[in-house]
Amino acid sequence: MGKFGRRRFFREQWTNIPLASGDVSDKTIVVTGANVGLGLEASIHFARMKPGKLIVTCRNKEKCEQTAQVIEQRSGSTGVAAWTLELSTFDSVRAFVDRFESEGQKVDVLVANAAVSTLNYAKTSDGWETTLQVNYLSTALLSILMLPHLIRTSTPEVPSRLVIVSSEAHYLANKLKNPDKWPGILETLNDKKYCTRSIMGQRYYLSKLLEIMFVRELCAHLPDPTPVTVCAANPGFCYSSLARETESKVIEKYGFLLLRRLLARSTEMGSRTLVHPAVAPDERSRHGRYLSACKITEESDYILSDEGREVSRRLWAETIEVLGKVDPRVDRIIAEYLST
Repeated sequence: MGKFGRRRFFREQWTNIPLASGDVSDKTIVVTGANVGLGLEASIHFARMKPGKLIVTCRNKEKCEQTAQVIEQRSGSTGVAAWTLELSTFDSVRAFVDRFESEGQKVDVLVANAAVSTLNYAKTSDGWETTLQVNYLSTALLSILMLPHLIRTSTPEVPSRLVIVSSEAHYLANKLKNPDKWPGILETLNDKKYCTRSIMGQRYYLSKLLEIMFVRELCAHLPDPTPVTVCAANPGFCYSSLARETESKVIEKYGFLLLRRLLARSTEMGSRTLVHPAVAPDERSRHGRYLSACKITEESDYILSDEGREVSRRLWAETIEVLGKVDPRVDRIIAEYLST
């Protein structure tokens, strides 16, 4: 069974991650959340590989322009396309896919990296708690809406790839207590009454657990052999701006800074764990799996348990129902490309 082991964690943190390589000269790679941290460093690595096209996303036009310039300067590459994508609103996800379709773009690799970490309960304009929407629902929506485009570029010999950036933090997620008695999993997780201070303290962890459940269910509904390989990648504990809100709390700040100084990987080293499943060979072996330090690793005990599997199935059904109301393309894609 999968457990969060301190020995393995320390060993992985101090392991040098090799930089994978591959011929991507005819590939289009899309990376979300590319203006800082892991997304930026991974995008620089991709740009150095000279892909057919590299599309990176940021929250607004200004960040897009700055990010494209930084990637081109540091990689020595040109022609990086930076598109706006704000995952805290479903309309932005839909607009991104609309543009993708209207311009007749193709995609071979999608790295879903964008995420937030917050300790405060707040709802988006769509009515969902921010972390739940950004890290889970919008990521799921983007993945599903891009699925037909990934399938079109795949071949029997070379499937397309969807990499969802997860975290070893999912091992530490608060267990869902008596979910069989909840009226709905997403409804309960979104309820302010449920989101107590202690729950919000682990909200990021929970969102990463939900992502791994989504990967498992999506893979279970894809045909065999799959035209798209899907996996969840753990970049490890890295120097990142993701925890900037936590760092604003005095006690948490100094504890986090000490922990980071002792254990954190560089952002560049962590970004190699995103590059690996996107370009390394033998992609079918990673389909439906959770990767840590670029190796297939067991998920948490909870995900592997009977309760976790049942929650996973319910979560999938609820997610499709919610997203189907957001965009009618979701139901058409599920019907055409996935088994029921």
